[in-house]
Amino acid sequence: MTDKPRIDYVALGFTALERGDCQEAVNIFRRAQETGPTARSFVGLGLAFHRLGDPPAARWAFAKALDLEPADRDANEWIERIGRPAVPARTSGGRGCRFRAGEDFLQIKENGSWRRFFIKGINLGLGLPGYFPGEYPIHRETYRRWFRLMGELGVNSLRVYAVQSPGFYEALADHNEQGGRLFLFQGIWLELPEDGDFRGRDFLAYAHRQIREAVDAVCGSADFPERPGLPHGSYRRDVSPWTAAYVVGREWESCAVRAFNGRHGRKRGGFAGQFLKVDDGLPFEQWAAETCDYLQSYEHATYGCTHPVTTINWPTLDPMTHPSESTYEEGLIRQGFQVNVDVCNEDEDVETFDPARIASRQGAGFFATYHVYPYYPDFLNNDFLDADNPYREYLKRLRRHHGRQPVVIAEFGVPSSREATHWQRDGWHHGGHDEISQGKINGHMMEAIRDAGLAGGMLFSWFDEWFKRNWVFLPYELPAERNPFWFNHQDAEQTYGLMAAYPGYPGKVVTLAGRREEWRDAIHLQEKRGGGLLHRFGDGRDGARTLVRLSARHDEGFFYLCLETAEPVDFNAAHYLIGLDTCGTKAGETLLPFGTNARSPLGLTFLIHLAGEGTSRILVSRFYDKYLNEGLPVRPVPSDTGEWVVMQNITNHRRISKDGSRFYPSRVFSMSGLRFGSLDPRSPRFDSLADWHVSGTLMELRLPWGLLNVTDPSSRQVLWMAEQGSKTRTTDGIAAIACSYRPSGEGLAARPTGGRTNLADALPAGLGPDAIRRYQWEGWNHPLYHTYLKRSYYLYRDVLDRMPE
Repeated sequence: MTDKPRIDYVALGFTALERGDCQEAVNIFRRAQETGPTARSFVGLGLAFHRLGDPPAARWAFAKALDLEPADRDANEWIERIGRPAVPARTSGGRGCRFRAGEDFLQIKENGSWRRFFIKGINLGLGLPGYFPGEYPIHRETYRRWFRLMGELGVNSLRVYAVQSPGFYEALADHNEQGGRLFLFQGIWLELPEDGDFRGRDFLAYAHRQIREAVDAVCGSADFPERPGLPHGSYRRDVSPWTAAYVVGREWESCAVRAFNGRHGRKRGGFAGQFLKVDDGLPFEQWAAETCDYLQSYEHATYGCTHPVTTINWPTLDPMTHPSESTYEEGLIRQGFQVNVDVCNEDEDVETFDPARIASRQGAGFFATYHVYPYYPDFLNNDFLDADNPYREYLKRLRRHHGRQPVVIAEFGVPSSREATHWQRDGWHHGGHDEISQGKINGHMMEAIRDAGLAGGMLFSWFDEWFKRNWVFLPYELPAERNPFWFNHQDAEQTYGLMAAYPGYPGKVVTLAGRREEWRDAIHLQEKRGGGLLHRFGDGRDGARTLVRLSARHDEGFFYLCLETAEPVDFNAAHYLIGLDTCGTKAGETLLPFGTNARSPLGLTFLIHLAGEGTSRILVSRFYDKYLNEGLPVRPVPSDTGEWVVMQNITNHRRISKDGSRFYPSRVFSMSGLRFGSLDPRSPRFDSLADWHVSGTLMELRLPWGLLNVTDPSSRQVLWMAEQGSKTRTTDGIAAIACSYRPSGEGLAARPTGGRTNLADALPAGLGPDAIRRYQWEGWNHPLYHTYLKRSYYLYRDVLDRMPE
């Protein structure tokens, strides 16, 4: 393999600073330090932190620079300039409370009177590329920029899941004081009790501490020390005037709620607190009311007013019955399987939590909150197969159950991932959407929320988070602790954002636009140096079959290939095969398909077939396919039988109705089809899901790492399941071959040449074993990325603009 030109990450980091991309610059300077820290890299990191509004972090970075070079002039000047800023004293007294839960909607007090407040919100996470949420990587100036963009989007509300770093509240206060209008729904994250007892002394102490810390942070009256997985610092900006409500907890798991109710004999009872009450509630409903009442009681006693409060619910625990949804156990028993009924499975319609039983006695009140996506659980489709709009019909049922109690949909949305991971009747799948479809479907859901008479909705989410994992791909994203370091375009959980966090800086490494300069620094895996075709047909189109070069490059999300021909690509004259050996072993398939009568000099795990728009695809060796080998060790084995298969994933398992009278089929999606298009927004063929593109003599491919069974490119891990124990191995790189053939005109098979093979050309020449090169890359611990607003941002903005508050 020829050496790839090394990137000067320090210089790139300073370029990012010049462009104002200070948040991205943090990762770039840290990437530079992976190969050896230098004073210059720490000076750059300090400047990034300083411009992001984080003086302590900046001072630390400049001090690290001085440890390496005590005479560094820039570090000395900046550490002196920053100094040690004094922390203002806490303020006491009342705080601002402008919201209450009214009939049907929340209400806001403006100009001395109460009026309806229809929530047009968005959810904001913490998981920037390279980080888990508990690392709190986002800084004040990034929040300021984002809040401005949110305002331009047209949202009036912002929901966070836990207490944020002080810079978040400083930026929110600045935004609203300077004319913005963005109200906070402050989440209070609660883990489940380890012993399952929500009333346990230790768990109650933990929950109450989380509540007090959230209220104090919102009111600008808190100091938190450094603690693993939690924010720290001094909180002095009071954002209570711009706080709409508190959101206690998370999606409560069915098994946990069921066990707690069972622990207390499912005994119904009441609770009458200072601010909230519940009548005839199950034990968990009583606990939820008590916990929310504790929040309002603490807020009132400490700060003199209350905000509305809610806790999270979701369809899994909704108070309605769903006839299409039998339990996991019932479904298997009806199909003849034996089931261990002593294990609690996360069934979707077994336990209930009914927030409608919680009512206000005084103060700002309580409202119901649900996370409702259109594709999960399955009963959101199967209960409403004959409805015009299954999603809207479900919301209407929810509205009827809750009467005049406000109901907020605090999470909804669809992702812009390559793959779909759950089916929905109208195509509102869990993934598989380009950016335009994402924006349209998100808009349709928000309109359904409005039309159902609900109190508003909060779109999930603001930006793409790489640490997240979906159940379909979770077993193949290994090691899990490195998930934030790379982007899996297949995984729907990573692409909900209206703002993309996309690999590479300052822009896309490859745009699928036929730009030769993007391949200037690529590695030439194969290149023809003299010699002609394996077979000439003499039809005037042999140039389209003549292979010149096969190049490769990569970033944190994709492996890119470029196959170049002597004359412009013509799929009527030529089809092309690219074989990949991703594991670096002798295992894999050697027989090439489509009647080529050719064998690869190395075992191949994947085969790309380029035959034109709509017919091109990537195939996998049968023994390396995750779908066909589910439950078996997935690894390539030596084979010369030509068993190439289409890659698929099962998104929905078969369901059976409660009464056993109706079966709902499983759903399977293909992952093998290659989507034609360009990633250049200016191109008429722009498609954010494009896999490949043709321009003149160039065929370019963008292949997600996960599609190639790479479980973690940052540590070069590929799927390799042993009989017992390990599931991955370290690859020594990717080797590739390429060949062309003349299609017969009937189907995809090769036209006979009369020779030993039916190939027109090949790289390496004659498919000889001596000229195989491997594409190798260095691992990383700090990914490079850039952000941009997706097309869905602008489409969703148009929908919000038509919705009055």
